[in-house]
Parts: sequence; C-alpha cells; structure tokens
Amino acid sequence: MSVHHRDLQLPEKVAAPACRSFFVRPARILVVLSLCVLFLAASASAAEIVLDASTMDQYKGGISYNSTEPLVITIGDDATIASTNYAGIASTAPVTIRSPAGKTLSISVNNDSVLLYGITAPSVNLESGSLNITVRGNNDAEKGNAFGIAAVAGNVTIAGGSVRADIETTGHKNKGIYASHYIVITGGTVVTDERGGSNTFGLDGGDVENGNSDGGVMIAGGQVTTNSSGGKNRNVGIDSKFGTVGISGNAVVFIADNGSGKAQNYVYNASITTITGKNAVVFTAENSSYLLRSNATLAQNVTLPAGNTFEIPAGMTLGIASGTSLVKPGTTTLLSGGNYGTFTYTRSFAGADGAEVYEGSVPASQAALPVPVLLAALIGAVVLVRIRR
Repeated sequence: MSVHHRDLQLPEKVAAPACRSFFVRPARILVVLSLCVLFLAASASAAEIVLDASTMDQYKGGISYNSTEPLVITIGDDATIASTNYAGIASTAPVTIRSPAGKTLSISVNNDSVLLYGITAPSVNLESGSLNITVRGNNDAEKGNAFGIAAVAGNVTIAGGSVRADIETTGHKNKGIYASHYIVITGGTVVTDERGGSNTFGLDGGDVENGNSDGGVMIAGGQVTTNSSGGKNRNVGIDSKFGTVGISGNAVVFIADNGSGKAQNYVYNASITTITGKNAVVFTAENSSYLLRSNATLAQNVTLPAGNTFEIPAGMTLGIASGTSLVKPGTTTLLSGGNYGTFTYTRSFAGADGAEVYEGSVPASQAALPVPVLLAALIGAVVLVRIRR
C-alpha cells in the first residue's frame, strides 16, 4: 500500500542509551546475517512513502509513521526535510530507504529537545540512494542525546548508497549511527562527523540497557570514515557496550578522534575489535597522523581523505589488488619506505589537481561465505515463504 496522508505530529520519544561499560563477549556473525535476511524479506510487504516533487510539500517538515507495518521510503527526486521537532523521520515500525534513481534525501533537525534524531525507528535499512543528515540543538548536558540514525530496537544495515551524518549539540552524547543490536555495513559509503557535548561516538552498536552480547558493529565492505571531536569527556570512533566490533572483507575504514576528551579518547575499543582477512584496510588517527593498523591489500578503489598524513608503520605492508587504484590528493602525505613500512604497487601517475594515482597487481584474496551462513539464509527464506502461505 502507499501512504500519502500521514499526521506530521511525531510519536513519543524513545528512551535514550544509558551509561556504558566496556566488557563484552564475542558476537556471532550467523546471528547478524540471519537477522538481516529476516528484516529484508519482511520489508517486501510494506507501506511506502515516495518522496518526489508531488509529495515534498507534505513531508518537508518531517515524516511521522505510526503503524506496525514496515515502512519503505523511496527517494524519487532529490528531497529535503527540515524539522524543527525532535526528529526528521520517526517511525514505530522498521524503515527501509531506497532510491533506484540514486537521488539524495537531505535531513536537518534543529531543536532543543532532550533527544534528537535524524532518523529513528526500531530498525533502519539503507539499500540505495544518499542520506545527508544534520542534527543541531542546545540540549541537556547531563541527559541529552543526539543521533544521526538510531535503530532503537534492532539493527542499522547499510548495503549500498551513502550516509553522511553531521551531529553537533551541547548534549551528553552525540552519535553518528547507533543501533541497539547491530550496525551492519556491507557496501556503500558512510561518513560521520560528531562534535561537542560531553561524549562523541561515530558508530555505536549493542544493547545499552540489558547487557546482551548479541550486538555490535560489523563492517564487511564499503568505505567508512568517522571523526569524533570536541567531547568534554570522551571521543570514541567505533564501539559497542556489550557486543563486538568486527572489520573484514574488502572494507576500507578511516577512524579519527582529536583527543579533546579529558577521560577517554580512542578510535576503537581494542579489547573487542578484530580486523580479519587480507583485504580490510583500517587507518586510525588518535590526535595524530593516520596509522595503518594491520597488513592489508586494498581491494576497492579509494581516495585518501584530503589534507591528512597517512603512515604505514615500520614492519607493516600495504598492497594494491589488481585492477584497483588508490588516489592520494595533492594535500595528503603518504609515508612509506625508509623508516616506515612497505607500500607496494605496480605503477603510479599524476592525477587531477596534483593528486597521485597508484595502481596494483596483487591478487585479492577471495573470502567465500561459510556454509552455515548460506544455510541460515536459505532456511530463513524458506520459513518466511511458508509463514506467508
């Protein structure tokens, strides 16, 4: 069914995450993928809001959806939501966002409520299209929380498209993307910039109330950039209260904090984070230059963030897979060789605006899906079909 006339009065606010600790047990990737299969299949029969020239007057102040039926938001044309309420999009049911035409939805929230959201729903799934989210507010320094995207009872899944979340308030916590269970990124581009208040977090996954270890952040593809700065107490790039953080596949991840917090600053919680496989490239900057965190072969085209210094530490190696290129902007420095580590590539040539382009020929490792994961997906699909019948 299509939804064309929804009341823009936003629903009751959802409880905010509480204080956190940092003791976790490893999560199981099988659980994550099974949940994703169920969520994506369930969204097949959903209400739909199409954002285009004919509907934008109706939704320009925000979208409020109060139903149990999953909601699909299709971005038909470039669209803008400017909310002076506490959220840009608020839904009581899971939300899937897509744009087959590759259009952009810009969401801005400017309000002084205790809780602020660009998007809030039980679960949020981005399939395609672009989201540009900005959240601003002078909210409570002890209780106020602000989120670019918040899945308050499930997962945030990003399989394609792009997300940019720019969060800056006076509140207790400013978070780019939060999920009560998992943040799962398998493709697309994610950029979060969170500043100010008492604490900042780029990606934050896991149950903040009940100590459930089935939660965390799983990055298996795409490109992720987070920058946490200006927090009085803590600046954290990627974390999970009770769960785990896993980076794998051909993911490229840049994580930075500026060290302004007086209590804790770290790019990721080292006690719960694993970097696996040979193609996951992770650079982190802890109030310093970006450092490569593990030996890797770059397996997707990438441009290093401009205006920064990237270092391959001594004893480490960064290679480039065949058919893949790395672009170093003219304002970016890449340190390798000599007292630094090894950077291997086949050839380099000058790019536009003073950039240097490096190409490689190293074979990329192929990581097939484990048989249990494929079986779980198949079983999930069969069960859903039988239930519907």
